[in-house]
Amino acid sequence: MMGGGIRDKSFLEREIELISRLDPHHPDNNAEYSDLQNQEIVVSELWTIWYGERGPLNEQRLRNIEETLGDPSQWENAEQQYLDLINEHCKSDGESKLNLSLWVEPANRLATLLYLMGKLKESKAWCEAILEAKPWHIGALSGIVMVCVQLKDEEGAKKYIEMGLPNLSAEMKNARKAWVERNVKNAKEQLIQLQSSNEIYEKIGKAFSTEIVSTDDSNSSWQ
Repeated sequence: MMGGGIRDKSFLEREIELISRLDPHHPDNNAEYSDLQNQEIVVSELWTIWYGERGPLNEQRLRNIEETLGDPSQWENAEQQYLDLINEHCKSDGESKLNLSLWVEPANRLATLLYLMGKLKESKAWCEAILEAKPWHIGALSGIVMVCVQLKDEEGAKKYIEMGLPNLSAEMKNARKAWVERNVKNAKEQLIQLQSSNEIYEKIGKAFSTEIVSTDDSNSSWQ
């Protein structure tokens, strides 16, 4: 299955809701829980979305690869399997450029594996691509800092630490609120683009269906 076509916008809509709830004062957070408990719930659901936004069968394929990573002898094979998933789901028909927003998690898993393999520059490049697609991806934000530290890239590490989700301390309250607002805005902009793309695909689909019906009607006159 290629990456093009109408996409389910409900995943991104839910992501927007969850990003909003990373503000501890969001009204949908459970008042009986601590800020940390609410954050853990939200982050857990974000991971669920990122793994599962291409359906349960593809999620299982992704998790099956992950289960092999305990054996370093399987890493090269796992690297190729991640690339296969990315190419299958993150390319639109007829296009060579990847669109990781179509399914970001195989790329994030690949970046993690490349880090373990010592392929630090490749890992960083994938993290950067992930954050271009989803700047709120807290896994990639954390991972790229680790990569920069290993590369002794102090400027990069500082840059991505500043891009990361501020902690829950009172001192970071305003910075965290600003992070949430910025990334809700980013995600809403993506949602608008997704809705526009879906409308285009719907029009193409209707036009194609009409053309087929017209051709069938024409053919029916032949005896």
